[in-house]
Parts: sequence; C-alpha cells; structure tokens
Amino acid sequence: MSRSEHVVAVDELSKNMLSVRLLDVRWRLDDAPGDGRQRFAVGHLPGARYLDLETVLSTQTGDPLDGRHPLPDIGSLTAGLEDIGVEVNDDLVVYDEPGSFAAERGWWVLRWAGLRPRVLDGGLSAWVEAGLPLESSSLLAPVEPPRRSQLNLSAGHLPTIDADEAAEFCESGVLVDARAGERYRGEVEPIDPRPGHIPGAVNVPAADLYENGRMPSDDRLRELFAAATGRRSVGSLPADPAVAAYCGSGVAAARDVLALAVLGVPAALFPGSWSAWSNDPLRRAALGRRADR
Repeated sequence: MSRSEHVVAVDELSKNMLSVRLLDVRWRLDDAPGDGRQRFAVGHLPGARYLDLETVLSTQTGDPLDGRHPLPDIGSLTAGLEDIGVEVNDDLVVYDEPGSFAAERGWWVLRWAGLRPRVLDGGLSAWVEAGLPLESSSLLAPVEPPRRSQLNLSAGHLPTIDADEAAEFCESGVLVDARAGERYRGEVEPIDPRPGHIPGAVNVPAADLYENGRMPSDDRLRELFAAATGRRSVGSLPADPAVAAYCGSGVAAARDVLALAVLGVPAALFPGSWSAWSNDPLRRAALGRRADR
C-alpha cells in the first residue's frame, strides 16, 4: 500500500489522465532561470502545468545559513499553486526528468503543506518510452484562467530538523546523507563552501535509488538502506521518526525520504542540508567514510 500511496506507474496514469492534475517540475542544478519552463513548452504530458522549483517550491531568504533552497513560506506556495489551478482535493501527480530529483522535492513540499501528491515513476522518460504523446505550448500563449478555490494550506505535515537537531541526530537515530559518495567523503565539493559530511551521517546516494530510471523494488530498497546503516533490515530502523535525510540543498534528499516512505518508514528532512551546514564555521565537517563502521 505504501508504494501506491506515493508513486504511480505510467500505465496506471495513462488510464486515469482525466482524473489527475499533472505538475511538471523540471529543474536541473545548472539551469539558468526559465530553462525548465522552456523544456516544458517544447513537450510535456497532456494537460500538465509547470511548477517552478526555484520560485514556488523554495523561498530565497538571502541568509547562507538557510541553505540554497529554503522551504517556501506557506503564502507564496499557496499563491503559486493557485496560479496554476491546483485545488485542495486534486489527485496530484508530479514528474520531472530522471536524475533531477525535482519531482521528489515537489512531492515532499506538497505533502509538507497538507496535499497528497504522487510521483510519476520514471518521469517524462518513462512516459515517452511507453510511446505516449506529449503536447507543446508557446511560452507567449495565454494560460487558461486558473480555478480559484482557496487552498488554506498549512506547513508541518511532514517532519523537518534544523542544524542543531542534525548535529545531535546520530546519538539516537540515523542521519542519511543523500549526496554522491565522493561528496559525502569530502573528495570533491563543486558547490558548497567546505567538503565533507555531518559527523555520524551514513551515505545512501539518491542517485542509487533508481533502477532503469524507476524506483527499485521494496526488497532492493531495503538492501540499500540496511547496507548503509549497518542494520539487518529497514524494519529495525528507529521510529518517531528517528531517521532524517539531507543532501546539498534539500532537493535530492527528498528521494531518500520518498524511498523510505515507500517502505513505510517515516523520515524527516533537513531542508538547509549541507549548503547550510557548510556555511556555518562553527559546524564540524567529517571526511572519509563513517569512522564507526
């Protein structure tokens, strides 16, 4: 039940297109402003609306200690969703291009705000591979008038932790770093001020949580998390939740939180992630592999 609650396959979606609201969340780390919207205009799932990660699913505060993609304030999130016609009872499906993790960020933020979206497994590529049609639109074309129901969203429906909680998290729980292994170990750091990871964190790269662009089987997910955490099974992970995830800026880590949700394991997100941690000179950075494993 947990998987179907959070992830939808292409064949199921194609049979129920009239009953869902599709949100295209295409975004890449190296995008210039507007690049994702331009790719959306060239070709998107029929009836989809574009949801911008930078301006709707994040709110820039100007404070480096908040990280590169702080969570949106609830007012701007509500306005952004109402502008594209989202209503509170919509059956929402978010999708992106494989490897960007933007759909997972959309899934997480919308659930944190009280909505119930699912992620299209395999994203746009899986849809195209199935031989299903895309539609295009002009960036200059008028957008149909949105439906104007009040969403009345509220924050906090999914758990988060801050930097102080992240610093102490490993004493009683499991803190998962979702970045690539070389960034976790501190061998490279292409974006943030310092290399390394939060002391005590384990590494489950979000990019490993794909098989042919799709979510791996439940058994494979259990193997990946059990191997990284040193637990015999995911079922032995602490609850409450006492599992949390972070990445570079709170985008890729949503893939780990989604995979754990598929397994029925609640996990918190550290939204500021390494971009916030590494900007604070008082926070220690660990290098190499986790020392106690």
